[in-house]
Amino acid sequence: MANEQFIGSEEGKSASSAVQVDYRRVLYRAITHWYIVIFSLTAGITVAFLVNRYSTRIYPVSSSIIIRESQENADRYLFDNPLINQYRNYFNELYIIESYPIIQGVIEDLNFHVQIQKEGNFKTSEQYNNLPLSVKVLTPALEIRPSNLVIEIKDSLTYGCTPMTGENLTESIYRFGDTTECNGNKIILKKTGDLRNMLGDRFVVSVNRPEDVATGYIGALNLNWAQVGSSVINLSIETPIRKKGIDFLNRVILNYQEYDLEKKIQTSTRSIAFIENQLTDIRDSLSHYEKELQSFKRQNILTDLSTEATKLYESLKQLDAQRMALAVSANYYDYLEGYIQSPSLDKVVLPSSIGVVDPVLNELIAELMETQSAISMVGGKDDTKNPLIVNEKNRLRESKKRILESISILRKTDAIKISSIDKQIHEVEKELGEIPVAERLLTNIKRKYAFSEGMYTFLTQKLAEAGISRASTTSDIVIVNPPRVSGGAITPKPLQNYVVFGGTGLLLPLIAFLLLEIFNNKIQSKEDIEKHSSIPFIGGIGHKVEMSNLVVLNKPKSAITESFRALRSNLNFFLVNKDKGVILITSSISGEGKTFTTINLAAVFALAGRKTIIIGADLRRPKIFSDFNLSNTVGLSTYLSGQSSIPEIIQKTGTDNLHLISGGPAPPNPSELILGGHMDKLIEELRKQYDYIFLDTPPMALIADGLVLSKYADHTIYIVRQDYTPVEMLHNADDLYTSGKMAKMSMILNDIRKSGLGYGYGYGYGYGYNYGYGYGYGVYGKRKSKGEGYYQE
Repeated sequence: MANEQFIGSEEGKSASSAVQVDYRRVLYRAITHWYIVIFSLTAGITVAFLVNRYSTRIYPVSSSIIIRESQENADRYLFDNPLINQYRNYFNELYIIESYPIIQGVIEDLNFHVQIQKEGNFKTSEQYNNLPLSVKVLTPALEIRPSNLVIEIKDSLTYGCTPMTGENLTESIYRFGDTTECNGNKIILKKTGDLRNMLGDRFVVSVNRPEDVATGYIGALNLNWAQVGSSVINLSIETPIRKKGIDFLNRVILNYQEYDLEKKIQTSTRSIAFIENQLTDIRDSLSHYEKELQSFKRQNILTDLSTEATKLYESLKQLDAQRMALAVSANYYDYLEGYIQSPSLDKVVLPSSIGVVDPVLNELIAELMETQSAISMVGGKDDTKNPLIVNEKNRLRESKKRILESISILRKTDAIKISSIDKQIHEVEKELGEIPVAERLLTNIKRKYAFSEGMYTFLTQKLAEAGISRASTTSDIVIVNPPRVSGGAITPKPLQNYVVFGGTGLLLPLIAFLLLEIFNNKIQSKEDIEKHSSIPFIGGIGHKVEMSNLVVLNKPKSAITESFRALRSNLNFFLVNKDKGVILITSSISGEGKTFTTINLAAVFALAGRKTIIIGADLRRPKIFSDFNLSNTVGLSTYLSGQSSIPEIIQKTGTDNLHLISGGPAPPNPSELILGGHMDKLIEELRKQYDYIFLDTPPMALIADGLVLSKYADHTIYIVRQDYTPVEMLHNADDLYTSGKMAKMSMILNDIRKSGLGYGYGYGYGYGYNYGYGYGYGVYGKRKSKGEGYYQE
């Protein structure tokens, strides 16, 4: 059980070379460096407060409208009037609402392309309709030069204007209400209230092109159907100024209603213009035939027709009515062909409005009107790069082509009808030739008069219908929910910002501690030693805070002294002869505490009554003598070179049972001296005189002397220093152990400054906690100044 407790298990070495993170150490760093965590968390919460305090608040503004069916909007008298029962493609309505003509009109109507901003201590805020000032730009929209102007109120009559960019940045003084030119734009700045409290105030006036501002609002405007199959549209926009968002949606709806109403009125207006043009010609003909009939009746006694003549007259009257309808259709076809061949995108007169009833032609005209609306919504620009415009213009050309083909077919059909009617008229006229001349002449005059009168009556009726339609036309767009602010500010979100920034402030130090752990390639604990090597673990030594290496001799009751006593006990498990032995102490690199461990481990054996001697086997950097204030004029180097005898090189340390052989003057050939035969004789003689011999050797990763001297050792203690020795060095030591070159080896973890989560809880006696000896976890993890706490080797 003792072996298991102090030596540890050789099965603890990990065969994996992958990065393994001990999260307990990360937590330990966070706990011990709590002030960093608190500072970072406080910084995150402070940033969240500043964001919540100074970020521009964004509010949602929403509204909804309904597009009524035509039947819902029609008077019962005009229920089936083709002038108001127009084709409407509901899928196009969302695109129409957010089209440039409508949105740009809104921007210009509300003067949104001009902003007045007031500079604050931390941010600049827009002043929307809350200042006794108004700015109007007189420059045409396409000629406006985007610019920023600094306006300063001088007095109640004048103000100063300074361009923020450009060549001339000097201030100019103007009077309120005067038309001025500032930075290339003609503007009028008017006062709408008392300015006495604003004298000396400075404002920034931003002037932009309406089209550019419209682009931003088109992107910000959200449109969607309330639900599938309904004709209710929801409109919403997110804006920092609630009143501005409400005004924008109100104007969008108003402009959309005006567009819808204008589209309806245009159809009626063009129908009226076409009918009036036809009536002008027929009115002249009707007047002519009316005068001719009156003249005939004055010159002839005959005032009425016989029964036979009346019958023939009625037949001719019906045939003429049919021919009249075909003549009206022919006139419409002429109009339609002229319209199709022109590049105009004006609304076409519906065929139904003048009595031309053909379902195919009506469908083609409706398709033409839909395509025209789509093109007009993008301004009718000749943009060959826009695939939408190109596609719509291709559709328009195809529709015109099919309409012309339909007109050609209808003309041919009407020609056949006219030919048939003309034949019937010819037959009736032959029969009319058999009646008296006077009756025949009267019949012809009345026939022409009736034809013109019928045509006039028909067109007059259509004109009245068109006029009534135009006068009674209302928009199909009705507001369901007027624009309003729907809830509080959506940004910033105070709680979310506190969580995000506070969480970030908390995570950043944890991530930093995690990265430190990932990239730390130093040995930290007993677990690390067992993970990376199979060398038995014999114990640990705490961190020393004083300069002297003579801790055991100077402070026999300290926690470090107790840890060395524990090491002395553990060492008995590795020595065959419990009462004697040669112990070699080495490490990988300089600074790991070999000399410190050698002196104090030898001291605890000497204090226990064992005759002990320390050999300073580091011939290159001999300095162990300085810890005992002894001389280095003679030592191991002078003995191995034959200059001194064994008694001459042994020095008393001032402590009973503890002697020292220093390294002596540094020789030019230390390795050759150690390999000579004198070293064998020295060890042999010292074994006879002393119970324990401690060899303080150079670092093995740098010099091979330790490996050469290991043949004299009954046991080798390999020193590893916490948070100092690289893991790679431990692999080198393990290779020596597993290969049998230094089979009698154990390992000590020195300078334990960290104990707790992930670092173990004591590898000997007393260290890791403060037992009243003034030793524990160092001095809060900080190294002393002037080298205090360092190992000098």
